[in-house]
Amino acid sequence: MEIEISPFDQPIPGQSLTGEPKNNPWENPAEMSDLGEITAYYVKRLANDEIMDDIGALMQAGISIQPVVQSLITSGNIRGIHSVDSGMLVAPIIHQFIKKALEAMGIESKDNMIDYEKEADQKELDRFKVLAGQMLNGNVDMEDPGKELLSELIEDQPEEEETPEEKPKGLMAKG
Repeated sequence: MEIEISPFDQPIPGQSLTGEPKNNPWENPAEMSDLGEITAYYVKRLANDEIMDDIGALMQAGISIQPVVQSLITSGNIRGIHSVDSGMLVAPIIHQFIKKALEAMGIESKDNMIDYEKEADQKELDRFKVLAGQMLNGNVDMEDPGKELLSELIEDQPEEEETPEEKPKGLMAKG
């Protein structure tokens, strides 16, 4: 038996704008605003063995940690637990908690999170190279021992090995 859907049974354009204001949880003030409180909320939920077993199963299936964290944070935002910006601030902490919990369980996980420390070190090195290059190109003669040291430091920097990016897999992967 087939059910027919009439075009008149569907919402009309703009109908969502005529609903009662503050009817959805995310339209109201967040339940939690303190980052420590939000972090404790997620850690308490994730400390459950059954939940971590399920997350571990996802990791063994090849899912990385980042989408799991994003789903948790988005869900908390939709339910009105916290605001979007609070969720963004807490996400790296939750990511690390899950990563360490999985390591303790002996489960290997894909981690496509940005290494902020490595990125900051690289930016500092690039900034140093620019400043040193400007100093070397200045009007100071090459007899200057500081200038010689700078040129040696710039030339002796090891090149970073680039790791090939994994191509996305799946039905909706591009490429």
